Amino acid sequence: MKKAIGSVMAIALLVIGAGQYVRWSNDDLADLTRIRRSKLAELRPVLLRYKAETGSFPGTIELLVPAYLPRVPTELQDVPGVEAAKRIQYESLGGTARFTYHVIRGPDSTEVFDVGSNEFRLNR
Repeated sequence: MKKAIGSVMAIALLVIGAGQYVRWSNDDLADLTRIRRSKLAELRPVLLRYKAETGSFPGTIELLVPAYLPRVPTELQDVPGVEAAKRIQYESLGGTARFTYHVIRGPDSTEVFDVGSNEFRLNR
C-alpha cells in the first residue's frame, strides 16, 4: 500500500513538474513569436516589392540578400538542428508566400503568416 501511494505521489509530482516546465518553457516561444511578428511585418513590403519586380515571391528568403535585404533576420532563419518548436518554414506557392512556426510547444500549435493577405492564422 505504501509503495502504491509513493508511486502515485511520484507520478503526480512529475505531472505537476512537467506542467510547470512547459508553462515556463513556452515563455521563450511567446517572446520569439512577438519578435517574429514584428520582423514579418518589416519583411512583408520587401517580399511584395520582390514579387512586383520579378512576378513571383522568392523561392527562399535568402534570395532577397543582398539586393533587397542586407541579411535575413535571425528570427526568420530556419536553422537545422534547432529545437523543432523554434524552427520557421517559408514557402512560396505560386502567387502566395507564407511562414509557418510554433507559438507554443505541441503538435497543434502553429501560426501561419500569409504574406499576400497580411494575416496571421493560428492552427489549432
